[in-house]
Amino acid sequence: MSARTLPLLFLNLGGEMLYILDQRLRAQSIPGEKARKDEWTDVDRKRVMNDIITTMFNKKFMEELFKPQELYSKKALRTVYDRLAHASIMRLNQASMDKLYDLMTMAFKYQVLLCPRPKDILLVTFNHLDTIKDFIHDSPGILNQVDETFRQLIDTYGDLSAGELQLIRQTLLVFFQDMHIRVSIFLKDKVQNSNGRFVLPISGPVPWGTEVPGLIRMFNRNGDEVKRTQFTTDGNYVTPQREGSFDLYGDRVLKLGTNMYSVSRPVETHVAGSSKNPASHAKESTVPNPLAKEELNFLARLLGGLDIKKPGGSETGFRLNLFTTDEEEEHAALTRPEELSYKVINIEAMQEPGRQAELSRILGELEVAEPRPESAGKGEDLLALMDAL
Repeated sequence: MSARTLPLLFLNLGGEMLYILDQRLRAQSIPGEKARKDEWTDVDRKRVMNDIITTMFNKKFMEELFKPQELYSKKALRTVYDRLAHASIMRLNQASMDKLYDLMTMAFKYQVLLCPRPKDILLVTFNHLDTIKDFIHDSPGILNQVDETFRQLIDTYGDLSAGELQLIRQTLLVFFQDMHIRVSIFLKDKVQNSNGRFVLPISGPVPWGTEVPGLIRMFNRNGDEVKRTQFTTDGNYVTPQREGSFDLYGDRVLKLGTNMYSVSRPVETHVAGSSKNPASHAKESTVPNPLAKEELNFLARLLGGLDIKKPGGSETGFRLNLFTTDEEEEHAALTRPEELSYKVINIEAMQEPGRQAELSRILGELEVAEPRPESAGKGEDLLALMDAL
């Protein structure tokens, strides 16, 4: 497992989250002069996007994120996105948040699977950040935050070897391996089967720096080529014209990671039957985690930097529904798998020495729980303990 995977996972999932929220906010926006007080306007949409992006690229938050560390549990990471999605006046109920997270994870999983070579995961990340910069093109202060993260990515990953980048890709695939949630866009484009598994193409451009398959060369002991044999392939392969740019600005060439919701398409997920199959979600391991203290400390640091915008005065929080109707959202909430039932928790930033001492005391008393049934794994223990802080 690579200790440098977390920033790429967080930024790419965060980019997909912003794509979906922008699409849904645009779909539900009402012209300002016609909107009621409880309805979305384009001004509200821009405010939500700016608030979330500002929080996501907070300097201290990024410093913690880029420290070498192992990936943490799916529920722990999901909690960070719960907090991030509520960093503005927008409010999502649990069913819509579930749907949002499903779309985020399956989109990025597909992008990782399709990367021609491990290094191209960086181009996918740059595509996400390029589009995020388009969202806040008229906010220079926020643009500077995103550009600073760009530079951190280039400094951290630009000189890694092919082997280290392959280990990052493998770590990401291990994280996603049990997620097989069906997404309507992928089903319509026939890139996902009815069982939720992706269909990988056998044609198209080969990775940059490689040759189109179809030729076998044989060499003697002196390294001289002595024979060539050609063979036919089932795929229609082509050589890429140029490599994507890994600079702060440039043509990425690779289209993976761009906004697939920029055209008018419905954002919805479909699963077999009337409710989601709990087996379609990744199960949390019930084996005690020796890194429980580090994971709690990590979450306390990360979540401490994420401030939820609480509506002040007469301002009310705006509710966003990721389903077509309120009835669909209510039905999804009622049929929610039991292992996903946990609350969005609020953690205050630990700034005062007294609070730091209290956290240290709790961490010192933390014991790794004995294995319990799968629906009550490590994630619930951590969230319950964090809720008590």
